[in-house]
Amino acid sequence: MRNETPRTANKSFPDARIAELAARQYGVVTLLQLLAAGLSRQAIERRVKDGRLHRLHRGVYAVGHPGVSYDGKALAAVLTCGPGAGLSHLHVASFRNVSRFHRPALIDVVVPSKRRSHRGVRVHHRANLRPSDIGRERGIPMTRPARMYVDLNDTLTPHQLANVMHRGAYRGLFNATAIRDVMARSRRTKIVERALELYESGSAGTKSGAEDAFLRLLKVEPLVNTHLIGEEPDFYWPDRRLVVEVDGPHHGRPTTRADDARKEAKLRAAGFTVLRFRDEAVYAGRLGQHAELIPLLR
Repeated sequence: MRNETPRTANKSFPDARIAELAARQYGVVTLLQLLAAGLSRQAIERRVKDGRLHRLHRGVYAVGHPGVSYDGKALAAVLTCGPGAGLSHLHVASFRNVSRFHRPALIDVVVPSKRRSHRGVRVHHRANLRPSDIGRERGIPMTRPARMYVDLNDTLTPHQLANVMHRGAYRGLFNATAIRDVMARSRRTKIVERALELYESGSAGTKSGAEDAFLRLLKVEPLVNTHLIGEEPDFYWPDRRLVVEVDGPHHGRPTTRADDARKEAKLRAAGFTVLRFRDEAVYAGRLGQHAELIPLLR
């Protein structure tokens, strides 16, 4: 008996069980888990007062210190929203590396029935949310890809969402049939319908904020990042044989400049008019007086 290690002996104590659980959950635990580990409500309150537990949300605590990682914050946000909830919107798109957008400060969570709001958490009620819409990745419940695309209907433009689909397809996270199944039981789908149409027509959607800004200046929508004689121009009007390229800071690199010149020469040789603008000019709305472009602007 003298050979029994302290680690083995301590497993019968609540704090040891809680520490092991927190280690698997990015440092966060729920009230129900604390009670199941053997703590009374009075014992939980004592640990909150002496700093061993820190309330993050109603019914969710950080163990040891409140400075949990982003994954811990995301899991805590989902746990406080109750059964059936899942991380959603741009937080899931960022998690899967299929979005060029920063995660919002508020953590988005979808829920199957109306739930109370929580500090730092944006709750989205989806009456049509099914258990099959939620999966678990790295221990965090989150929307599956098809649900993710449909939820982004409320957040992105069609061309922005088409780019998320384009990136998702590259990572094997795109299934048009599954997306349409979620759309069929959702109320707001205008944006995702258009995004799906754009993606299936060959568009990669907008790839930068400058491209988004350029689209906002137009009254005649072009094809966006589609294939043309082996190239992928930013914007293309087939009926006018007009191509517009919007160059960000990385186009100043020698290799990129050389590739831009090659691409432009190829397009011009094939009979296309090519206009090129710097991103700062686009953001400022300074596109000059190009006769080919003026009829297309707002």
